Amino acid sequence: MIDYRQTVITQYRDSLTLMRLLDDWNDDIDPRAFFSAWLVNVWNIETATGYGLDIWGRIVGVSRIIKIQSGKYLGFSEADDLTEEPWNTAPWYVGNGNGNTNSSNLTDEAFRTLIFAKALANISDGSISSLNHILTILFSADGPVYVRDNGDLTMTYVFSFAPSDLQISIVELDGLLPTPAGVTVGYEVAS
Repeated sequence: MIDYRQTVITQYRDSLTLMRLLDDWNDDIDPRAFFSAWLVNVWNIETATGYGLDIWGRIVGVSRIIKIQSGKYLGFSEADDLTEEPWNTAPWYVGNGNGNTNSSNLTDEAFRTLIFAKALANISDGSISSLNHILTILFSADGPVYVRDNGDLTMTYVFSFAPSDLQISIVELDGLLPTPAGVTVGYEVAS
C-alpha cells in the first residue's frame, strides 16, 4: 500500500509493537481511496457534490436553500421589482422576505454557480465591471444582463429576459451581489 516507514520518526522505528500496529493498520486500511474521493467530492469545488458543496457554501457564506418570493403583489415598494399587479388583483406587498415565500433547495450545479458568484462578490471592488462579471456568471445562460449606473446614487440590474422567481430571489438575496455604499439598487426587464 503506502510506504509509511519514512514518516515514522527515528525514536519510534525500533518499537516492535508500534511498527507491528502500523503494519497491520496499513494492510487493513488503504487511505488512498478515501483521499482520492475526498479530493474529488469535497476539496475541488469544480467537482464537489452534495456535502462538499455545502462546506464550500459555509466557507463563502451562502446557503443551498433559498427563499423564493412567489406570486404577484399590489403596493408601492414593489413597483419596479417585477412583482407588481394592478388594483384589486393581488394581495398587498409587505416587503422582501415577507408574505408569500417558498424555499427552494438548489441543485448541485446551481449551488456551485451561486458559490462562485458569492466568492467573486466577497472579493469584488464594487465596480460596474465586477458586478457585470458576477451577473454574467449567474444569468448568462438565459440572456444578457448588465448593471446600469443611473447617475443619481442608484443603479439598476437590467435583464434582457423575464427572470424567474428563483432568479429574482437570487438578486434580492441579501449580501450576494455587492452594493456600493450609499447606492440604491433596483432591477428591471429591458423591452
